[in-house]
Amino acid sequence: MNFGELKTRLKKGDISWLYLLSGEESYYIQKAEEAILNTLFPKGYNVEDVQLVDGTSLSIVDFVGMVETVPFFSPKNVIIVRDAIMFKAKKSAENEAAGKDSAKQASAMEERLYKLFANMPDFSIVIFELRGKADGRKKLYKEFSKHAQIMEAAPVKAYNIDEWLQGKLQEIHKTMDREAHAYFVRAVSMMENIPLGFLDKEMEKLSLFMGPEQKLINRDTLVQVFSDMPEIYGFAMNDAISNHDIKKALYLFNKQQEQGVYIVPIIGQLVHFVRQMWQAKTMLKKGLRDKALGQAIGVSHPFIIKKIIRECQGFSEETLKNAFLQLAECDLGAKTGRLDNAEVEGVIISLCANNK
Repeated sequence: MNFGELKTRLKKGDISWLYLLSGEESYYIQKAEEAILNTLFPKGYNVEDVQLVDGTSLSIVDFVGMVETVPFFSPKNVIIVRDAIMFKAKKSAENEAAGKDSAKQASAMEERLYKLFANMPDFSIVIFELRGKADGRKKLYKEFSKHAQIMEAAPVKAYNIDEWLQGKLQEIHKTMDREAHAYFVRAVSMMENIPLGFLDKEMEKLSLFMGPEQKLINRDTLVQVFSDMPEIYGFAMNDAISNHDIKKALYLFNKQQEQGVYIVPIIGQLVHFVRQMWQAKTMLKKGLRDKALGQAIGVSHPFIIKKIIRECQGFSEETLKNAFLQLAECDLGAKTGRLDNAEVEGVIISLCANNK
């Protein structure tokens, strides 16, 4: 199950004695831990008695003893096992290194775990956490899953960011108009890895910036707060070019370099933008629209597709073709140490000046 499904279960009072929170998105693992603890300790009482354990050095004997120990000062014995590597796949070298005797001993110890999982004391709750994918082929995982709730925290991509965004908007009591939503989704799509923890903090800042009275986030407000974030300077630069805003586009081009961003990836951002505009314009001429056009240019989100269709019509094919060729020369110059930044600025100016 995912984080949303886990929250739904908790709200219904469906609490398990065993949890495994695993996956590549640490933001959801942290949020899931908080949600479970808030359910177990609604007023915060006794939350300080939660035991935090390092799973990399935890012995099965010690773990079983902890689980079976009756708590004295709290009604619940809650144990959080961080970095629960017991659920990870073992490397072949590790398997070979383990002798037959030690393997038998380990198997006997695991059998003890299986019995514990099947007969958990009603005063103990264990939350296993693993930053990474759990190995569902392991017997340990299969036995555990019979008695536990397992949440998989898959990395978030631009095409499924809406689930997180809608939850966050509800949390900060805001809504977002279509233009702001399209800007946000496209900005996120330009990020190599989507840092949900970072976005969470930025949305909190946005909420404070707007104040409690203003409920609707429009594009201008979002741009005002988000466009000066180093993480999306590249997207903001391309967005400024789409709006033919020469001053802002050049400012963001130079701002990236001031932040220490190497010129080659900046050129790469521009190449991606120009290629996408050119491809979209070509597909439009062939009669493709909406989802079909999106599939042709490798874009799935409907808001982004509509935005690209609208923006590409602001450039002539000749301008896009020339910009693409000039950027190829700039890329070669940058990689051979012969680039003058004014050449890239010239491409940006030519794109902004072309308002067909």
